Amino acid sequence: LQELQAIQQQYPLAEFGVLTSYHWYENGNRYLNPQFLPNLYGHGLNLALHVCGSAAHDAMTGLWNRINNLTVKYLYMRMFQRVQLNVANRSDNPDRLASTPPNCHAEVIIQQCPGDAALYEHSLWVGNVGRDQGLVSMLIDGSGGQGIDTPISIYQSAEKIGYAGGISPDNVADKLRFLFENVRHGEFWIDMESGVRTDDWFDLDKVRRVLETCKPIIKEYTKED
Repeated sequence: LQELQAIQQQYPLAEFGVLTSYHWYENGNRYLNPQFLPNLYGHGLNLALHVCGSAAHDAMTGLWNRINNLTVKYLYMRMFQRVQLNVANRSDNPDRLASTPPNCHAEVIIQQCPGDAALYEHSLWVGNVGRDQGLVSMLIDGSGGQGIDTPISIYQSAEKIGYAGGISPDNVADKLRFLFENVRHGEFWIDMESGVRTDDWFDLDKVRRVLETCKPIIKEYTKED
């Protein structure tokens, strides 16, 4: 936790994803025990809740109440500034996001494969949450959540778009430069999971390598630290 805080202070744009699923205890080292969530609260970390598996499907269809009560509690306590729904396989998922968390102001990220990106347009208007409030964003993952190095497919949109697909300390410089040189509208971010793990454990040395590589590139293209 102290290392995370030190990284956050040095790199304020960094965001850390916390994975959750109904069967988190069966999925190795990637999923945090929800009972640990109180330890993360109030430490100045930029956190995003990444909802996976059937829990993500339930969230897509508006059944947020089915997700672990402690997880939802801290979502409503604004510990998470964003919540991502990992539903890369859309064959059994609705084309439209049924609802954002009721009375919650967290930004919702919908994971999409490049070919499904048009479905994002159906999700921008959610109940009475409209485009102007900017509460729905899209993550395009060409590898479908598999962490395989995949060519980036730019989706030109005025909305904020994330890009993933096998990004790692070894290729992040090329990926980031490509995005800066090809994204014409709106904001973007990059997302990685497998690329910053070693033997399936979150690797803070790899995180630091990524951030150290990205910082001068961001400054080069934006003139800001």
